Amino acid sequence: MKNFTVQRRREDDRLLRGRGNFVDDKSVDHQCVGYVLRSQYAHARIRAIDIAAALDLPGVLSVLTIEDLRREAIGTLPCASTLINTDGSNMTKPPRPLLASERVRYVGEPVAFIVAEHLDTALQAGEMIEVDYDELPVALDCDESHEIWACAPNNVCFDWSSGQVDAVSEALSKAAHVVSIDAIHPRMAIVPLEPRAALGEFDPVTGKYTLYAQTQGVHSVRRVLAQDVLHIPLENLRVVTQDVGGSFGMKIFTYPEYALVLIAARKLLRPVKWCASRSESFLSDTQGRARRDHAQLGLNENAQIVALRIDSKADLGAYLSYVGPSVPTQYGNMVTGHTYKIPSIYYRCRGYFTNAVPTDAYRGAGKPETVCTVEQLLDKAAFELNIDRIELRRKNFVQPDDLPYTMPNGHVIDSGNFQALLDTALERANWKDFAHRRCLSEEFGKIRGIGLGMYMHTTSVSTGEVCELRFRSDGSAVLFTGSQSAGQGHATALAEIAAEALQIDANLVHVVQGDTNEFEIGAGTGGSQLLAISGNTVTRTAAKWLAQLRSIAAQLLEVSHQDIDYERGRFFIPGTDRKIGLAKIAERVFDMSDTVANESACVARVNFEGTPATHPCGAYVAELECDPQTGVVRIISLFAVDDLGKVLFPQLADGQLHGSWAQSVGTALMESVEFADATPGQPISASLMDYQLPRAQDMPLVELEKLPTLCKTNALGVKGAGEVASLGAPGAILNALSDMLSKDSFVTFDKPATPLRVWQKIHQQQHCER
Repeated sequence: MKNFTVQRRREDDRLLRGRGNFVDDKSVDHQCVGYVLRSQYAHARIRAIDIAAALDLPGVLSVLTIEDLRREAIGTLPCASTLINTDGSNMTKPPRPLLASERVRYVGEPVAFIVAEHLDTALQAGEMIEVDYDELPVALDCDESHEIWACAPNNVCFDWSSGQVDAVSEALSKAAHVVSIDAIHPRMAIVPLEPRAALGEFDPVTGKYTLYAQTQGVHSVRRVLAQDVLHIPLENLRVVTQDVGGSFGMKIFTYPEYALVLIAARKLLRPVKWCASRSESFLSDTQGRARRDHAQLGLNENAQIVALRIDSKADLGAYLSYVGPSVPTQYGNMVTGHTYKIPSIYYRCRGYFTNAVPTDAYRGAGKPETVCTVEQLLDKAAFELNIDRIELRRKNFVQPDDLPYTMPNGHVIDSGNFQALLDTALERANWKDFAHRRCLSEEFGKIRGIGLGMYMHTTSVSTGEVCELRFRSDGSAVLFTGSQSAGQGHATALAEIAAEALQIDANLVHVVQGDTNEFEIGAGTGGSQLLAISGNTVTRTAAKWLAQLRSIAAQLLEVSHQDIDYERGRFFIPGTDRKIGLAKIAERVFDMSDTVANESACVARVNFEGTPATHPCGAYVAELECDPQTGVVRIISLFAVDDLGKVLFPQLADGQLHGSWAQSVGTALMESVEFADATPGQPISASLMDYQLPRAQDMPLVELEKLPTLCKTNALGVKGAGEVASLGAPGAILNALSDMLSKDSFVTFDKPATPLRVWQKIHQQQHCER
């Protein structure tokens, strides 16, 4: 399949003109407004809730509490993770109610749902509800033992492990060198451009619900709401997602508000709309990362790695999000060795409940933390062994001759050339002349560092994708997909792939996504899987569709189907002028008397088949300069050399890389959720005034280069792209900071390396030198 140069995504025109169709843009007749009263305490017992004054306020239509939900036997939000502890027992799964029951366990937990004619009225009603709280001790750290759940002693949810514990212990005990590191990956807010929102409707005649919400897959949200929460047949709930203003994993999941608007709509027989404020998003959206690693690397006398052990503690928040426990465990373990040949690996992760917002997947889902830990560990090993950090990596790469290579965790790397990626990145970054640039910085009173980060991603989350092509009477095609765009350009990419396979104009392919009434099955989007899963399924669907149309064309041309060929939207008999185009076939088919039978021949549906995982990889170089008087770090240059397999859409891929790089700068240098010391559990970074995101001035132009090797696990040869910089970039940036300050001893930086933390490291070092 060719590479596509898409000058403008088909979504761009209406989005740039302000004609997007987001949930907040949607209004329906007679709708009312929902508002969530949230806990202001991180941990407290609820003695009583008095809603009488709020209900008496003119314009207030309803106030829902946990008692209302219990009367209607409303279910709780499930957790799909099913981890088995190292000792063979099951992980702990406490219930997650839509509204607080007996206790609140984090600031922002929903306590009551108010529905009013207008938002101002709902806000006023929220102030009139009296909740009698009895404050309880707060646990915000994995090592704090204040009880959050009686069923989870010491707040432990699970103690999970993978790998060869005895082999790793023995290898480390015999290793010539053992290097260790403690790496902190702080809790992060995800902050998509569009806050969450939901609009619920109920039809009393049919007994059916409709939910408009931003999702990364309508089908999983429908399944959770219908089966686990509302206890209704799937066919009685329609979920619709139209435009989505960013997600990064956070909008995959079912949230309490989605069910609450539906319950209220049924009670009031009116549509109910809820939209989060930005501050509300900080208090209620799932958050990411929140992991602390202790890692050890064993090396022999030739600086070859013999074993890796990672002991991790993960902050899960007060409740379990849908796949939250899988993120620091199964997902994080997928890339423990990534580009390196490590004979023995042991990965242990303990998950803890804390009095904070639940955590779950965030762009990379556990893998960025693992890769960053390993890359920092390698730089420290090189320093302590007095070996060049480039040479250490070269000694330990998985080589092309090793492929396919089975990692200790069982994942198979099918393709890649890690040495070539590294060499190209070093050349593009002019690594060999860095010492000269460092001297120039010092002449101006600045300090400079350069860092490298290798990465390999294991993509794909779900293989439940289904695609369908339907032939329309005007000769165009409708492509139905179970994937869901959150701004990546799926409608453009999938239409182009289908059009290429069908050899027709892409404008004749109409992509339908995000409506359970239009298409009843699908896996959604996540894990950088679109082209590897959906793209390959589309090409197989197109091939099946053409095979079916070939039979119809042969019938119309009155020949055997073996005697006709297909090219550029028409079937023809070679050596003759007899041909028939798709539009003519459509006209004839829909005019035939046996319409149903013939229309069914014009529909092709295909399930995903094959190996879902791909392994994009790359080498990144970051060069930084710092003013030692202030600790302010300036990014001088960022170089990225990626192996994304066959790159079908260079502009879309580069857009994903730029966005992921920007988030990685925030990860390394700026972002973390902070809590007040005086009032435990109170977030003090719950607005964009207090939570620092990278801005244009913080980002240089990232110089991107592709060095592809074709993926061998799918017919398109593609690999995932959406999350890769989240894996490779943070390590490169933090290693550049370490290079900046490491002299007599190795200086490790935790994330985020804020100006204050950098300044403190500089002055600690200066104090030691005196």
